[in-house]
Parts: sequence; structure tokens; C-alpha cells
Amino acid sequence: YGQRCVGTMNQSNRIWILLLFLYCTSAFLPQQNPPWGSSDYTMKSSTIIIMIDFSGFLTEFSAKFGIATIDWSMAKDAWVLSRPMDCEELMMEQARITKHLNPDSNVFVYKNLVKALPWLTSVREKLDDPSYSGFFLKFNGKGNYHVPPCTMGKCSDLYHDQEQTPQVPSPHNPHPDGACYETCDCGKNPCGEYLWDHRNGTMLTKFLVEEYILGETGLGNPLVDGMFIDDFWCSDIINGSNTCKDPVQGPSEIDKYSQIDMGLSDKDIEDLTYGWLKNMEVVQEAIIQAKGYTWSLMENQQNANAMPYIVNSTNCNTLLRRGCSASSPWIDSPLLSGLSADKNKTFPYLKQQLAAFLLMRGPYAYIGYGVWGLGWPTDQPFPPEVFETEYGKPIEPYCRETQPGLYVRKWDTGEVSLNCNTWQEVIPDGI
Repeated sequence: YGQRCVGTMNQSNRIWILLLFLYCTSAFLPQQNPPWGSSDYTMKSSTIIIMIDFSGFLTEFSAKFGIATIDWSMAKDAWVLSRPMDCEELMMEQARITKHLNPDSNVFVYKNLVKALPWLTSVREKLDDPSYSGFFLKFNGKGNYHVPPCTMGKCSDLYHDQEQTPQVPSPHNPHPDGACYETCDCGKNPCGEYLWDHRNGTMLTKFLVEEYILGETGLGNPLVDGMFIDDFWCSDIINGSNTCKDPVQGPSEIDKYSQIDMGLSDKDIEDLTYGWLKNMEVVQEAIIQAKGYTWSLMENQQNANAMPYIVNSTNCNTLLRRGCSASSPWIDSPLLSGLSADKNKTFPYLKQQLAAFLLMRGPYAYIGYGVWGLGWPTDQPFPPEVFETEYGKPIEPYCRETQPGLYVRKWDTGEVSLNCNTWQEVIPDGI
């Protein structure tokens, strides 16, 4: 994830790619609610954040959220200086801090089944061991690559780029994605974004499930309740030649010449995409069996989209009609909703968007900051209507359109309504 919020792709293009991708591929598990038993519908358990703060740990701030997702870039200014880098360990420290302050918070950690990132200890140990070289894709061996195979005296024939990679600042790159001093220590290999080879078979799958996902920096740790699994593979053969644009077919958010530098055919990309889809399904099943959860099982979040639904006066009827139905996707999987903030750090549509959330939500639903990435700014106030007020439980399983554009749902504290024609809402006082 890291800096995906300011990535190269237009947000609407990425969502369109996601829809085309899902139309053509179907190896993910069905979207579903977390396996955490019955929901209490409380607002305190229904807020969500992806925590991104390069400078250090978030304390009381992180504990305000029902789901607190720790991104790999958390405390980056600190872990890039460690020798070797200890990103995984600092994610666990942030998890410990959050759980200590709010034992009821569900803490999620960052994982990646496309990129093998050496600043994660569990990944670096495999990259440094030649007996596991089959886990990773390689350069084509012909030289003249578009990315350097060697950095600061270290070389590797395992493919890697430097798109989102800590580096020593230089005149050419004075502000890298994580600044080391003198040298960057990612182990025996150069720092870079390596790639899992999902054609490897059961040996890689076993490692990913048993150590990477269910191990001590994953769901094997009582501090961890779930995962944000980042990035995806896309194939022109599977998905269509006009679909893969992040930036091209192959792994997402990797140098656009990676296919050439690795000497991969279109058939190789197809096989890798199918292998990734298969491993994603196995991993998702393992997470559910371990009573954990992952963002990719939320509606519209299959490919680490991290974009909430943001209700406004233009899309109000479209979204509410979808939610006010027995076939609503948000009954059996969580709604991910966002609040719109303005430059003055206020929420001009707070009550309307809260009303829409209460109307559309199912047993599990999450509301956060209305941007791609859901990173709540540390200087942004917390609206008490969301963070300090409870509205009980709904009496009706889903909302109703009682007249064109007017949506209503009964809760045990009163009636919630939103008129999409006049953009007027009614919300109970709460408890």
C-alpha cells in the first residue's frame, strides 16, 4: 500500500480495472462478513483506518478505531535505519500499543502476496537463503535491464525494482521512499521490490500460509486480528488487452518494463496470474479458518482497492437503492463507507453520510475518512456523532424506499431517513 493514495492511476480507472478483473477471474472466496460471531452494531466497532505515519507510532489516536490497519510504511523513518531493517517488528509494536489502549480494537497488519519485500524479516530470511530462490522471479540473465540489479555493492539475479524502496538520498533522488544513511540494510541482497513466483507450487504456498500469514507476525500472534493483502497480478490473456494498466500487465505497481527484464512471455504472465489467484484463495481460506479477516473479503475490495463508498447528492439514489433491498451486498459482507472532509477540516455532509451508513449497513460495516486509502489525518477532528454516539440496533434487516428518493429504516432508538432529492436526513439522538 504505502503511497498508493498518490499513485499514478486515476481512481476511476483503477475501479474499472477492478470490475473487469473480477468479471474475468473468480478464484477469490465469496465476499463475506468476519467470522467473529454476532455483531453488536456499535459505532465504536464500526470505524476504520489504515495507519500511515512515517515519523513514528500512533498511540491514543490508533485506539479510536474499530479496525486499525497498520501499513508497512508505519514508522518508516525508524525502521529504515535498523540493520537489518525491522519493519515487521515495528508493525507488531504498533499492534501492541493499539491493543493495550483498546483491547476491543481489531488490529490488521500489512501483507503482500505479489511483492516480496525484504524489509519484512520473514521475507528477507527466504531471500537471503539460496535454497529458497525458487520462491522468487528472476532477471532474464541478458543484462541491460531497465532497473539496476546491483545497489551499493550488492547484486542479485532475483528481479527487483526500486519503485517504493528505501534508499540513501542522492542528488538524483534527494527524497527517496525512506531515507537511509550511508547504506540501506535489507540483508544480503539489494533493497528493492522482489516478486513471488506463484508457479512454484506447494512449497511456496505452504510458506505463505503457515509462516507468512499464520505465523508470529500474522494471525499466530494474539495481537493480530486480520490482514490488508496488497497488490495483484493482471494478465492480458485473462483480463483483456485494455484492462491491465497498473501500469501494464503483470504485477501491479512495479516497473513497467518488468516483463521484458524478466523475459516473461504472455503465457508466463497468465500462469503467474492464475497461480496468484489460487494462492490468494488458499490464504483467504486459512485466514477465515483462523478466525481472522482480510480486506479482500469486503465488497469491492478484492484487489486492495482501499476506496470507500462516499455518498453524495449525485450518487445517493443509486447507492441507497442498491442497499435498500433484500439482495443488498452489504447484508452478507461489510459496507466500507467514507466521510467527506473539506479544506477547513470539517465534514460538510456528516449527517447525510452517517444517515446513509445507518440505512445501508449490515451486521458488519465500517466508516472512515473519505479518501482512497482511508488514512485519517492526525490533525483531523473526530466527529462525536461517529466516535462518541451509539444508535442501538436496526429493527428492520434493510432500509426501504417509501417514496421516490426517500429511504427509511427503523432502529430501536428511532427512525433513520435520508431524502436524496432534498439531501435532508433524520437521525435519532442516539445513546
